[in-house]
Formats: sequence, C-alpha cells, structure tokens
Amino acid sequence: MANTKIIKMNTNNLLLTILRLGCVLTLAVIILGAYVRLSDAGLGCPDWPGCYGKLIVPEGSNNQIEEMSELYPERPFEQDKAWKEMLHRYLASTLGFLILMLTFLAWTKKEFINIRLFSSILLALVIFQGILGMWTVTLLLKPIIVMLHLLGGLTILSLLYWKLLREQSMSGVFVSEGNKKLLALVVMALVVLFCQISLGGWTSSNYAALACPDFPTCQGKWWPKMNFFEGFILWRELDVDYEGGT
Repeated sequence: MANTKIIKMNTNNLLLTILRLGCVLTLAVIILGAYVRLSDAGLGCPDWPGCYGKLIVPEGSNNQIEEMSELYPERPFEQDKAWKEMLHRYLASTLGFLILMLTFLAWTKKEFINIRLFSSILLALVIFQGILGMWTVTLLLKPIIVMLHLLGGLTILSLLYWKLLREQSMSGVFVSEGNKKLLALVVMALVVLFCQISLGGWTSSNYAALACPDFPTCQGKWWPKMNFFEGFILWRELDVDYEGGT
C-alpha cells in the first residue's frame, strides 16, 4: 500500500512538472510568435522547416548570400529576421517534443492511463499547429492561417493550464456548488473572449490596426463608413495580398 502511494505521488509530480514546463514553453512560443509578427519577421525564412535550405540560420557570407538570392530572389536574406523566425520554430519544436513525450508516457505507462485521451488530443493539436506554421510561410502570411495559428497556440496553452489546475486541485474545487452556479457565465465569457481574440488576430494579420487612428471614435466618427464584406474575406487568391496587390 505504501509503495502504491509513493508511485502515485511520483507519477503525479512528474505529470505536474511536464504540465508546468509545457505551460511556460507554450506561453514563450506565443509571445515569441507575436514578436516575430510585430517585427515583420514572419517570412524571415521563406522556406520550412529550415531557413534558406539550412536547419541553422546561415552566417550570411558572400557565397551564401549569392546562393540564397538565386534560390529566393523575391526574399532577400536578413539575418536578424531569420534568427527571430528560427528561434520561434526551435522553441515550438521543443514544446512538440515535450507533448510527444507526455503522449508516449500515457500510452506506455499504466500510471498515466487516465491522461491518454487528453495527451492524444493535445498531440493532434500540436501536429496541426505545426502544419499551420508551415502554411503561414508557404502561403505567404494568409490572414486566415495566421489567425488560426494564433488560436491554436492559445488553445494548447489553455488545455495545458486547465489540466494543470485539475491535477493540482485536491479539494474538488472544479465541481464545487459555487462554481457550478458560475458555469453559464464562465462559458459566455469564454465565447466573448474567443471572439475578441479572433478579431484581434484578424485585425493584425490584415494590417488594419491603424485604420482607426483615434480612440474611442474612428476617424472622428462613432460609426464611420465601413465595407464589411471586404473586411472579412477569409481566403483571397494566392497571388493577392491583403491590400489587393501582388
């Protein structure tokens, strides 16, 4: 009985450690991704998963620059932007490996059998997130892909943190009567938050943040002239960018 209790405690401690590390890594990936976005480094590496055909950012010697210019004439090499993009990818890959390890433990160790479904869903999300990361580059920062990539990262963070709170809770706080009364309000707040984050991602990925330079009005009006249809076209042609250019 004592050995069983010790094993259970060690298993729980290992799970908590993985979840905490996963939360920190995911938050770092999201923040770094935002930094890459805001510093216009989203196409710092025009290919995927490497950078100008290399897994490590090229040093930028004359010979390398000539070679890269031939391969990607439309995308001149900028080492600082390339490093920002690749650091984001390295960190995201580390997170992916951590979740893969968690899934492996869930399916190979009976002590982790209760997280099999959770870890499998999380792994599927991470794989899809990696695909979105690839499409972000190969489809040249399509707004819908960029927005989904943002939502995917926040979903992974939310799931990891939710699971961490459940595992840390020893008093049944998640099913208390007080919390049950708040459930409907919490769900409503989450839906509003999801919509607001989605709109924020859509605004940023369409470079529309300064369409209204004043606040709280927009161009001096409470209800300015707007084109709703043009503002929410989810998928434009592959050779047309957010401003209608090429």
